Amino acid sequence: MSQGLLVQLGGQVLEAAMQSQPGTTQGLAMAAYGLGSQVGVLLPYSRKHELEADHLGMLYMARAGYDPREAVEFWKRFAEYGKGGDQPPEFLSTHPLDETRIQELEAILPEALEAYREANGGV
Repeated sequence: MSQGLLVQLGGQVLEAAMQSQPGTTQGLAMAAYGLGSQVGVLLPYSRKHELEADHLGMLYMARAGYDPREAVEFWKRFAEYGKGGDQPPEFLSTHPLDETRIQELEAILPEALEAYREANGGV
């Protein structure tokens, strides 16, 4: 079952459980549930997908013969370009911070370099 469906089901269960409560209490409970599920479930799940896409993209580029070290350099340049702009805290964003991406890409760089060497005949 998808994360979205689980959150929706939880909201329906909460709504049913709160039927005997005053409307204000119901509204507050549903608002708290909505905010909590967004920040605690959906946004981290989206950031996880972004990092997984970065990982796979780095491996694909390496297997296609592109130097995976350039992915790290790209994100470093991108982070510099974006400095000075207001960014929400990572826990409120659908995307990881540039620093987080860079750290994750550096962590998988050995794996990508191996794929790069294999794609280029062991060089």
